[in-house]
Amino acid sequence: MTLAFDLLLPEPERERAARLSGPWRDLLYVPGPNFSSALEPGLYRSSFLIVPVEGRAVRVSSFVVPAFGGELCRLRFEPLVDVRLENLGSFFEPRRRGMIYTMSRDRKGGAARPPDRPGWSYDGPSLAPRLERVTSVRLIREHVTGGSGDAAFSWTADRGLVLTASDGRESLLLASPEYSELAAFLPAVGLYRIVVDPAAPTVPGATLKELLGYGDRDGDLQVKVEVESL
Repeated sequence: MTLAFDLLLPEPERERAARLSGPWRDLLYVPGPNFSSALEPGLYRSSFLIVPVEGRAVRVSSFVVPAFGGELCRLRFEPLVDVRLENLGSFFEPRRRGMIYTMSRDRKGGAARPPDRPGWSYDGPSLAPRLERVTSVRLIREHVTGGSGDAAFSWTADRGLVLTASDGRESLLLASPEYSELAAFLPAVGLYRIVVDPAAPTVPGATLKELLGYGDRDGDLQVKVEVESL
């Protein structure tokens, strides 16, 4: 008998994700030490805030649960009404880098200051021309099987979104189990093309299993994805 686990978007969150298709006012992030890495250029980790032209802002993060000897995750979409935008960095206006909080030397107080270390904030070109109008949103659903016999298991998880802009270029939002609540954002698909298109050629060292974070898992996991419109 196969043990199965589903980590799918609840209907209210699925509806919020679908409503992200349309014009955006901004895409914001929380700056910090895990925001970017020289080992993964073009990939940013944070909790993100999508500010549509109409409707509530939506916080995008990762929901992580332990299962089958590891951690599984899905994207999470939460509506926000009250948020201090000055504390967040912006992909649309890169000069807005947000604020971080640091403790005083005696650790009795703290202060807010702009992030001043490399990789703690976004320093690329404005993404407003690309993402100010998202024309379609598609859901990435992973299906994983492993084990055999009485130890067989499987899970299904809603891992990410494909965001298509008015010029046809695609960006990715992916859930990540590596850092608490942080999701991953890729302004350009790049090596992750196979996540969007399972028929795309495989790049050595960047298989679907590795890109989704299971390259170091023990056992023979079979990983597949399907992409569906919302």
